[in-house]
Amino acid sequence: MLQRLLKGATGGVAGLGALVLGLLCSGITAVLVTVMGAVLLPRLLLPLQEQGMAPPALSSAFASSYALVWLGPALVVLVAVFGRRLRYWLAGVLGVAAMLLWGSFAVMAMYLALFSQAAAI
Repeated sequence: MLQRLLKGATGGVAGLGALVLGLLCSGITAVLVTVMGAVLLPRLLLPLQEQGMAPPALSSAFASSYALVWLGPALVVLVAVFGRRLRYWLAGVLGVAAMLLWGSFAVMAMYLALFSQAAAI
């Protein structure tokens, strides 16, 4: 299997670099988003819940779905293993896209929680 992964037909060294970049981006994003969803967001939403205010919809959606971020690294590996032409490049693009989308979602959810707290004061 390793020989199949290292063949030059899918992009050679540059293709492997794209795959590694995709894995790093999606993996680091998965760890950071999980920490944000499991540790930081509950602390930000606690004052709102104590005052009886409903949290912002985007923050609630993030709180209930942040674990789905782990599909990013899994999809990168699946595309790299089972993809056809340019599979490493597509896996790299998928990993970077996962980073951008989940990172934006997490940051917006956090900021909306902070803005709601500021509005409550």
